[in-house]
Amino acid sequence: MATPNPPPSNGAPRRTSALYNWVSTLGLVLIVIGIIGGLMMVLSDALLPAVPAYLGLMYVPLLMLIVAGVVMYPLGYALARRKQARGEALRLPLRIQIDFTLPRHRNIFLATLAVGIVSLAVAVIGSFQAYQAMETNTFCGQMCHSVMGPEYTAYQHTPHARVKCVECHIGSGVGWYIHSKTSGMRRLAALLTNSYARPIPTPIQDMRPARETCEECHWSSRFVGYKEKVLTYYTSEETSPEIKMRMLLKIGGADSPFMKGFGIHYHMQVANKVEYISKDRQRQEISWVRVSRADGRVTEYNNEEAALTDPEKKTLPVRRMECLDCHNRPAHDFKSPMHAVDEALAAGTLNRALPFIKVQAVKALDGKYATEADARAGIRKSLTEFYKAKRPEVLEKQGALVNQTVTALQTIYATSFFPEMKVKWSAYPNNLGHRDWPGCFRCHNDKMVSAKGEKVFTDCTKCHLILAQGDGAERGASVNFSRGQAFTHPGTGEVMKEYAKCTECHAGGAELY
Repeated sequence: MATPNPPPSNGAPRRTSALYNWVSTLGLVLIVIGIIGGLMMVLSDALLPAVPAYLGLMYVPLLMLIVAGVVMYPLGYALARRKQARGEALRLPLRIQIDFTLPRHRNIFLATLAVGIVSLAVAVIGSFQAYQAMETNTFCGQMCHSVMGPEYTAYQHTPHARVKCVECHIGSGVGWYIHSKTSGMRRLAALLTNSYARPIPTPIQDMRPARETCEECHWSSRFVGYKEKVLTYYTSEETSPEIKMRMLLKIGGADSPFMKGFGIHYHMQVANKVEYISKDRQRQEISWVRVSRADGRVTEYNNEEAALTDPEKKTLPVRRMECLDCHNRPAHDFKSPMHAVDEALAAGTLNRALPFIKVQAVKALDGKYATEADARAGIRKSLTEFYKAKRPEVLEKQGALVNQTVTALQTIYATSFFPEMKVKWSAYPNNLGHRDWPGCFRCHNDKMVSAKGEKVFTDCTKCHLILAQGDGAERGASVNFSRGQAFTHPGTGEVMKEYAKCTECHAGGAELY
């Protein structure tokens, strides 16, 4: 049987090697584990058909093991030598005797090695499978269903439904992955203690900059130009008449010599920088704007009705405008009752054969319900009681259609309203447009002026034109490509002034009725 420290040939006892100590031995074990694990990860990387973005993160703990082992190995040696220098005898914590000429020793060694490799492989594969599971939309949206259920449901009905949650909320790179998981631990603690906010506060304060996520697909400096949009509304009369509006949106873009200085994407032009200070968490009350232009001019604007105090100027953060300041609900849009009903009528999901269906559908959706079960019952009650009291013949002759309408409204409610989490459209501002929320008018209003009395531009036609509205709108009657038309309010015929605040009457729900 061979020994690690055989006695010298003259029969005198040999000094124990300084490398034979617990610290150095453990360091050597860590180095071996790290190297074997790394080789397995390399093999997995080569054999997997699709390598996830954060596979490199799995190498971090293995590298840490190797580094720890490399530090411990000489450290143990140095400590042992110091003991020897003081004349202290090294006591071997464990005497290992291996003789590969003996079948028993060979078998034990091979069995131990096999068990170690299999255990490490299971650990590596298990960690990798756990990592893959954490990358799925199911994990993000359903693992904590009571909390993230509303966002996950809304996400499945948006244009980004096929974009993985992690691509927007984390993006690429190890740093943001670790940051997101650290934040996730805090949220997990809130979930376990039932101390999370209802609804979940927005915007997310530590969200990764849009240029590192959105712009992986959307090119900020691309010239988009003009885009036509047809808006369909239904008024509150008995037959819920349809009114259309054709609009020409001037998207603009940075790379066009034809739309320099105007267009909706003026804010995103690479040569311009727009910054602002908001007083509230949801960034709806903007009090100060600074525009830095390509020619070097810098202009500051202050809101005369909501001016910043000196302490606010020192403490409130200055935010540079980016995609999410306007497109702030790209994948979690909770539709207002007014918007949802207009869409359903246009799609034929709701039938205008029922009298006053526009008004009654909005009222039914905008009821005060404590739970989803209460909402289903309340929607049925709201609709049937109206027709029972006002139009009993409808229930007699069109009872089946009323039941279909109730089911359709209950389905609409289930996709945008979540009473247990206090989630609905009114909890989350949508900054695109300016009907139900201030949106564009947060900055573009006649109270936002510079020291010289200049206003943030007040010409709505720099961003959009109304080409036609009302009867014949879809056919392009009365198209005016230079100035467009003044906005005529659907149903009333009232010509509205520029900067007439829609939100003074509209809030997306039944307040108009």
